[in-house]
Amino acid sequence: MTFRWLACLAVAGSLFAAPAYAPAWAQVDKDMIVVTGQRIQNESEEMAVDGDAYGFAGGGPPYVSIVVPADYVIFTVSLETGTRAVDERQRELERTFTALTARVSRAQGITLEVGEPGESAPVQTTVAKEAIRNYGDRSSIPLVFKFATQPNDTFEVVRARAEKFIAEIQLTGRAEATTGDLQYIGVTEPKKHREELLRKIAEDARLLQTIFTGPPAGAPAISLTGLQGRVKTRPSGPLELEMYIPYAIVLGTPPR
Repeated sequence: MTFRWLACLAVAGSLFAAPAYAPAWAQVDKDMIVVTGQRIQNESEEMAVDGDAYGFAGGGPPYVSIVVPADYVIFTVSLETGTRAVDERQRELERTFTALTARVSRAQGITLEVGEPGESAPVQTTVAKEAIRNYGDRSSIPLVFKFATQPNDTFEVVRARAEKFIAEIQLTGRAEATTGDLQYIGVTEPKKHREELLRKIAEDARLLQTIFTGPPAGAPAISLTGLQGRVKTRPSGPLELEMYIPYAIVLGTPPR
């Protein structure tokens, strides 16, 4: 099984993937954010964004940010079969899918959805027969597994846990379970970190006022814009995410 880190951003069911050499950024009005990054390289080059477009300068996120642990890792799996008869292929996949969903329902820390990352549906709302895709002499069901992280986990530990679970899928007939190359890390509720982030921004703003205070004017006026935006996220490690809000800060009375 091959594992690699893809530069991409997925937000609440919408996956925006980029080639391995280019980052991708997106923002939608949802709360679940899934983020991955390339194998850790030079972040100033790999994850640079247009500062003017996001309300800050310097080609990167604002100075103030926080680092939080990932809540889960997503793995993709395809249930496939090449049995000659179409009806038999369908029965093999349906039986394998039924056994798998029953097993997932008994497992802790594992969520299963049907489809592709960003275009998946809970198994509770999906019928196996409707999820089967036929490609010539092969049929498949695409699956999305979400494995929750645990305290002191490393990516290797989560991966080993996922590999073991996937390897033990009960297969029917000629059915196979093929794991995809790409994995994704994410935070389920970024808004729960918003207060901590805003407090850090406020502390930094007060520090700026203190540093630039001087006679005769005293403490300069200060204004911040952009704080109404949602928290953005980017990878900072195999199981860590850097969270920030793109904002601009101005010392002195802004022009009218």
